[in-house]
Amino acid sequence: MLKVSTNVYGTILTRRFLNRMVTFSIGFAGTYAFTNPDLDRIWEVHPAFEQKSYAFVNFYQVAPEDSDHFEKNIKCLTRFLQTQEGYGYTRVLRLDKDAKGPLANYQYVGIQTWFNADLMKKALDSTISQKIIANLRLKNPYNSIMYKIMVDDSSFVPN
Repeated sequence: MLKVSTNVYGTILTRRFLNRMVTFSIGFAGTYAFTNPDLDRIWEVHPAFEQKSYAFVNFYQVAPEDSDHFEKNIKCLTRFLQTQEGYGYTRVLRLDKDAKGPLANYQYVGIQTWFNADLMKKALDSTISQKIIANLRLKNPYNSIMYKIMVDDSSFVPN
């Protein structure tokens, strides 16, 4: 039997109080798990809000002698952007040297995902990212093309 202590605030640590706390804790944990399945966007109640993710595609023209320098500095830029609000992930792909068609002029393609276009603009307009972008030694300007992500199966795990 629990020892009941009494003070000016009333009776505490009763069986009734502990039962209510256990029930509340289990209810909170269950509700939290089912309403927030995505840890990156914990503040959105699932499915009341639409998950807003955008992909930004960059095409990079780099001189062959600057490839190593570019790869080193694009990693620095990516590491900085990882610390910014709204960042998803980055993929940088090296294109085949024998590529034909519209991608023949480019050596690399970068895909960044952000939850919001304004957060991406804010992160890239910072002085640190502008210094890193200026140090990439690109032949073309650093411009991004924005796309709305329609299907994303990156977190899907088949049974």
